[in-house]
Amino acid sequence: MNRSFRSDRINLADIWKIKRSEPRVPLVIPVLIEGKDRQDHQFLEETFTENVSRSGACVLAVRAMQVGDLVTLSTPRGQFQCQAQVKIIWTDDADKLRKAGLQFLEPPHNWVVN
Repeated sequence: MNRSFRSDRINLADIWKIKRSEPRVPLVIPVLIEGKDRQDHQFLEETFTENVSRSGACVLAVRAMQVGDLVTLSTPRGQFQCQAQVKIIWTDDADKLRKAGLQFLEPPHNWVVN
């Protein structure tokens, strides 16, 4: 087996990093994601961020969201709440966890990054 092929493989998350318009801060905080699924049922998912920026966050995602979905991201104690759009979803090769990149639709107030 030619192992050099695996080391040359391009990871989707690495491509996404190149396209980023601002730096990410590795920060794990509890958040809530609220929205509607494809069957129009409301959902509320408790999860964590992996990293954050001024205009969005990467979150661990159990719920089957799709690119383009609109959700509300908030903190459990209500200090922060903002509408966001799902921009990318992937399963991380390193830890096998499903992740979603969320972009805020409006400038956030009271977010962890200014």
